[in-house]
Amino acid sequence: MTPYDVKVKGTFAEPPKKEKLPPRKPTSEEQRANNLAPVEFSRESASVGNWIPLFRKELAEMNSGKVGRPYSFCDSMIIWIISLQTLIKGTYRTAAGLAAAILEDHGMKAPSYSRLFERSAEMLDRMLSENGGTYIIRAGSNIIDSPRNVGIDSSGFNLSNTCLWRKEKWGTGPKRRGWLKLHVLSDVDTGEVIAFAVTDKNTGDSPLMIPLLDAAVAAGHRIGIVYADGAYSSAENFDHVCGRLGTRFVTSFKVNTKPVNGGSRYRGEATRLWCSMPYAEWVEKSGYGRRWKSECGFSDVKRLFGESIHAFTMKGAVRKLLMKTETFSRYKEQRAILLSGCLASS
Repeated sequence: MTPYDVKVKGTFAEPPKKEKLPPRKPTSEEQRANNLAPVEFSRESASVGNWIPLFRKELAEMNSGKVGRPYSFCDSMIIWIISLQTLIKGTYRTAAGLAAAILEDHGMKAPSYSRLFERSAEMLDRMLSENGGTYIIRAGSNIIDSPRNVGIDSSGFNLSNTCLWRKEKWGTGPKRRGWLKLHVLSDVDTGEVIAFAVTDKNTGDSPLMIPLLDAAVAAGHRIGIVYADGAYSSAENFDHVCGRLGTRFVTSFKVNTKPVNGGSRYRGEATRLWCSMPYAEWVEKSGYGRRWKSECGFSDVKRLFGESIHAFTMKGAVRKLLMKTETFSRYKEQRAILLSGCLASS
């Protein structure tokens, strides 16, 4: 609610709540893209014939002028295998066996499961840089010419290898190991991941907004309107989005927010609009009704790749969540391509 909603004859009596509208059903184009995206993404991921030339080229470059035993496994091969591992929700052993069966038919050697673990850990560790609870910040690779309207939100991933039946039957089970948080800057129109960060559970939401926007801009993304909930409504975020990036920042505020600048003239303008009208009217005028789309990605990634992270170490858990998010980002890019094709043909 806005202050206008609760202000009744000088009191703060709460008006009766309106009935919540049912969620919007997907359009026929969206439904078709939702149906085709998992099929096409899995086909693209498993089509090793498209990857083999890349493997051979990268290995040739790695072994050019090398003295001694040549390299057998390139980074792109490791990325392909652990992408398959994420897709099938398997272990390093199952991924190594699957890769061996596919690659050997094409005259290429596959890494053993121990070598796969070593290479993937080595490669992904290059991306990790723990700094005050932030383990990694990455930007999406699908750069387009037009500005993207983006939303930002976060969600937790369970680090406990849960076994509810053991808990129910015997009253015992794995100890709780806490959560990792995934912060995502996503395109509210296509659902694509524009940038993301993995942090510990104690890291707040608001401090990640500026680093994620900066990572997206540095990668070449153009930012349009930025949508966020009230957790991100700090003066620093307003100055960065409206001042430095020169775009609109649409966010809600607390019900007791006063129409003052609070350290930023951009925030002051937004709070004055927030306090001047009922919530429903404010949503209509500000366009805040599009923000909810930024939450849908978390439901999708957990439905497709699971909410729990199974790893013995924190660094391993971060690597697992990184691969889930990277694979999900590629899936969303495939869905966006299919959706644009469906809209063009309709």
